[in-house]
Amino acid sequence: MRSSHYVIFSLLFLTPQPALALQWTTETSRAIDGVFAEYDRTSGPGCAVGVAEAGRLVFARGYGIGQMDHRIPLSGESVFYLASVSKQFAAAAIVIAEHEGHLSLDDPVGAHIAEFPTYAQGAVTIRHLVHHTSGVRDYLTLMRLAGTPYENILSDEDMLGLITRQRELNFVPGTEHLYSNSGYVLMAEIVKRATGRSLREYADEKIFRPLGMSNTHFHDDRLQVVPGRVFSYDPPAAGDGRTDADGSRRTGGSWRAGGGWRTSYLIDFDKVGDGGLYSSVADLAKWDRAFYEDVLGVPGFAERMYRRGVLAGGDTIAYARGLSVGERRGLARVSHGGGFMAFRTMIARYPEQRTTVITLCNVGTAQPGALSTAVEDIVLADAFTEAPQEPVATTSPAGVPSASDEPAFAVSAAAVQALAGTYHSPELDATWRLEADGTSLLIHHPRGDTETLTARREGVFGSGGIEFAFEHDDGRAVAFLLAAGRVRNLRFDRTDHP
Repeated sequence: MRSSHYVIFSLLFLTPQPALALQWTTETSRAIDGVFAEYDRTSGPGCAVGVAEAGRLVFARGYGIGQMDHRIPLSGESVFYLASVSKQFAAAAIVIAEHEGHLSLDDPVGAHIAEFPTYAQGAVTIRHLVHHTSGVRDYLTLMRLAGTPYENILSDEDMLGLITRQRELNFVPGTEHLYSNSGYVLMAEIVKRATGRSLREYADEKIFRPLGMSNTHFHDDRLQVVPGRVFSYDPPAAGDGRTDADGSRRTGGSWRAGGGWRTSYLIDFDKVGDGGLYSSVADLAKWDRAFYEDVLGVPGFAERMYRRGVLAGGDTIAYARGLSVGERRGLARVSHGGGFMAFRTMIARYPEQRTTVITLCNVGTAQPGALSTAVEDIVLADAFTEAPQEPVATTSPAGVPSASDEPAFAVSAAAVQALAGTYHSPELDATWRLEADGTSLLIHHPRGDTETLTARREGVFGSGGIEFAFEHDDGRAVAFLLAAGRVRNLRFDRTDHP
């Protein structure tokens, strides 16, 4: 992994970087139109796309509707919620704050957030947060596990309280890379306490105003009016009925305006750092200038942003500072995607060619990564040195069982009955009830739904990406440890006493 790090570093910084004058033609525009043809409509949401050359917007177009209530079409000026594309801007604020002497990347988090726990597994530093190597549990996953709806009004104090209540980390800091939104909301709080200004204020002063990004901000005020804002939407459910010529959809014998599209927008969600940035294709093209010109007053800004994390064992990871650094078809490529509510976003930059593709969608079924690479293949066709990769088959070869085909672990109904009961996690402040259902367990979530767990191995039950490992005392289940992707070893103690 180290060797690839130096190859990409060389590509980005040790070779000349002449701007590649894009030869834009009518055919180029038409080819991009073809990529987004399914979204070129007046009856549903879609995407806005832009191509920038060294901070200069050379192409911008919207396909579909940005605001279904008023049928406002998408354009390069439409203001989207960027989801995790926001992370590079929070990381940039940390880079600038370090340059100005407000903090060091090697500061322990507790040096700036006094209530942050001291963990037996080791100290968590700002550098760990930046590269997702901290082991801090993901707060969005914790909210889901606790049954706290994302649409709830969640104060910064409540969010910090949820993170700081956690009694342990997912792993020893610096030893693994595991994506965690908690790291970036903690970075926002660190910026606030170290500089005396909120991330919104600091980024506006140090990044957005110098670059002329007048329609960009970190949205930490849920009541703020945002001119040009678009909402995001999920498609009609299957079987909702036919669509009339005016875009209305018949449902249960009545007409539903808007073709059955469902709004997916959390107007009260105002957490920033991990997400929370609002911006447009036109403004994001201006962000490119920071990587080619000394606009922000930080020497070597691009090199700092592209500097990848290094694990304690010496391996270099692909994740830099809110950006993933790699290569595609023989060219260095820096990118990051995002998804929250039904927004789907992507920025992909080719530093040597000084070309960036921006793809912002407000429909939950969009795949901005695939859309972006299709546009990249069009605008950089003459620059690539390698042919496109063939799609990798996702189905198992004939005769080879997939994970879903594997037989369930054999367990008796009596053994499952012994696990049924009520369990509580003080770290989540949540109680879950487990009910026996033959050789399966039913988990009743605080959020109100029920899920079926099946035995996977001795003492372990699971469903999808979640696993319960039970602890026993004298043959009786007394606790379980929960693993759920970005949260590991979350302890629930049994509270009933059969």
